[in-house]
Amino acid sequence: MMNFKGARAHKFAESPVLKLRLPAWRSRLMGLLIVGGFALLIGRSFYLQVLNNDFLQEKGESRYKRELEISASRGRIADRNGDVLAVSTPMKSVWAVPAEARLTPQQTQQLAALLEMDAKELARRLASDKSFVFLKRQLPPEIGDRIAALKLPGVGLDKEYRRYYPTGEMTAHVVGFTGVDDKGLEGVELAFQPQLLGHPGSRSVIKDRRGQIVEDVGSIRPPQDGKDIRLALDSKIQYLAYSHLKQAVSEHKAKAGGAVVLDAKTGEVLALVNWPTYNPNNRERLTGAQLRNRALTDTYEPGSVLKPFTIALAL
Repeated sequence: MMNFKGARAHKFAESPVLKLRLPAWRSRLMGLLIVGGFALLIGRSFYLQVLNNDFLQEKGESRYKRELEISASRGRIADRNGDVLAVSTPMKSVWAVPAEARLTPQQTQQLAALLEMDAKELARRLASDKSFVFLKRQLPPEIGDRIAALKLPGVGLDKEYRRYYPTGEMTAHVVGFTGVDDKGLEGVELAFQPQLLGHPGSRSVIKDRRGQIVEDVGSIRPPQDGKDIRLALDSKIQYLAYSHLKQAVSEHKAKAGGAVVLDAKTGEVLALVNWPTYNPNNRERLTGAQLRNRALTDTYEPGSVLKPFTIALAL
């Protein structure tokens, strides 16, 4: 007990450790180092935020600012009288960012029903490790509006165009068709691709963390639509040639046929038809025989094989 009382009687301030005196230059050096560190931080902050803020500005904008592509319409194709043979109609494409597309099972079912897809296939695409995936392209605008109304996180829509051919199979081998990316693959669509193809524009928008557009910053570059092409083809003569060729092939039970109508004075092609042909608006069952442009690729000696069709045109 006496030892305990003696310990309590000892004063903490009289500890030998506290009586040690450190050199004055050490405290001054530490103070200078601390002040120097703060000066470096302030100088660095001033350099990054005032003198050279492009890097930080770019990194900051990348978190919320996006540049969206504005689709350009492909040029129209018309005959010599101005009748439209090919025109672009606005459609919608649905895309997703899998890392942000956290959909509930109910939302997945709703989206799959609108896209006419299997729910398991849709879930597989949304679980992809890619940074961007297309869910479905070239949807009717009304379907796109219904999908947009769901406000699904990580799911967006873009405007694109789908080619429509009013004359269908009658001018298929002349006009040709385009692919899903609106690029010419056959006929005039391919031959005049540089003129018909438009140049897309872009606009800057601000998006929230769910990928939804909250503000338009402004248009950067307006789109430039493709140029229209007018052919020497006459759709009325084309129709007569097509209907008579189809009738002649059927009457004579021929496997195929082709015909070309030229202007004797100018050499212009007024009509070019083939049978069998195809519907460029629906190419799901397109075969090589249908795609073959016999009027240009096949060679025949003039003779009786051409007589039935010549008589039909004369009538």
